[in-house]
Amino acid sequence: MTETNTLLQMTIEVMNESTMGLVQIDVQSGFNIFIPLLNSGSYYLVALENNRIAGWVLLGPDFNPINMYKTGSITSLYVLPEFRKSGLGKQLMKQALEHLKYQGFQKIILNVYTGNPAKRLYEQLGFQDLSIVMELDF
Repeated sequence: MTETNTLLQMTIEVMNESTMGLVQIDVQSGFNIFIPLLNSGSYYLVALENNRIAGWVLLGPDFNPINMYKTGSITSLYVLPEFRKSGLGKQLMKQALEHLKYQGFQKIILNVYTGNPAKRLYEQLGFQDLSIVMELDF
């Protein structure tokens, strides 16, 4: 399995955790979500510890047509449980923001689910709430 396939597989597996259990996707659906992003300029920054993946961030351009500025996107940030509370998530985010800034993006967006502990990190880095998505189950 290539490194990209390994990361894709892991990204799909952690969707449940990062979405607070609200999103459950199978492998094929996950590939259908993430492959187009990678084919459109998104890429992974990966942190390794002893030649083992410790975490990653998936970043790239945002294609929302209502954005009036050249906007970048952080699609996924994940740190494996044994590497949490070490500052790795913050390091990955800072690297991602530097990459996006260097590429000329004027704004950076990301989505975070209510209750996700990463929200505090994003706020520490200067991200602010922009919108609220509401849901009604029948």
